[in-house]
Amino acid sequence: MSQIRLLDYTGAVFADSFNLGDDIQTLAVARLVPRVDGYVDRESLDRVDTPCTVPMNGYFMNTRKWPPSPAVRPVFYAFHLAAEAQDWLCAASSLEYLRRWQPIGCRDRGTQALLDQHGIDTYYSRCISLTLPRREHEPEKGEVFLVGLTPAARQAVPRSLRRGAVTVDQARVRLPITNGELKRALAAELLEQYRQRARLVITSKIHCAMPCIAMGIPVVFLYDIERRGDYRVQLIDELVGIHYVHQRGALARLRNHWLGRRIDWSPQALDIEPLKAEIAAGFSTAFARVHGEGA
Repeated sequence: MSQIRLLDYTGAVFADSFNLGDDIQTLAVARLVPRVDGYVDRESLDRVDTPCTVPMNGYFMNTRKWPPSPAVRPVFYAFHLAAEAQDWLCAASSLEYLRRWQPIGCRDRGTQALLDQHGIDTYYSRCISLTLPRREHEPEKGEVFLVGLTPAARQAVPRSLRRGAVTVDQARVRLPITNGELKRALAAELLEQYRQRARLVITSKIHCAMPCIAMGIPVVFLYDIERRGDYRVQLIDELVGIHYVHQRGALARLRNHWLGRRIDWSPQALDIEPLKAEIAAGFSTAFARVHGEGA
């Protein structure tokens, strides 16, 4: 029977800093597969020599080491094609590879539109991190978490919420860690801190926002006003909306202070249980189609 391997983030490109959002996506998909036999580095898929089924959920990608080797049976679900990687992911060899494994489940409508333009059969899967389980209880004395906010963006947040808030930068962790197991353990612990302690999460990071939404934590999402066309965040807009703030310029902090007055800082947690079931069922179907063929 073909092995099941999940994406890992341990190559040289992650040596200086790493994004726990990547590992959170791996933790999420691990809950949906029958077992995990190992891991493969996302940036070295072309070198895999052991036959395996690999869910291709997440951001693709930092390097040009694509397409994957013939040993990989890819499950394209919650796939995001990065704008900066279009040169090689939309090259003829890549499009031929995607056609072989279509339909492609796309994490966002921007990826879907881009692949549609190249004649690839696609559908909108959304993100697997939205399937994380809802917490059973809210914390009695919950805390505010500020995750990935720039100093300018923080000025949109009322001082009463900033005071005593927990500050986290999960997207640029600067630690000399290349051990994938340890990274996943850090990601799991971070999710547990959000689950147990947060009464409100204010963030600009999609893989803080989506897991927290899934866990039933109220979220306010702030994003750079100069990146309104960024299709990575469209799914967040569909769920909780996006509040655009200024990141640059001498008056950015002052302008954000005034913009913050129009934001609801006491949002309710969303109930997305029917959507979770839909996403999980969609993944199961996609996985069975690919893994069953290689069993």
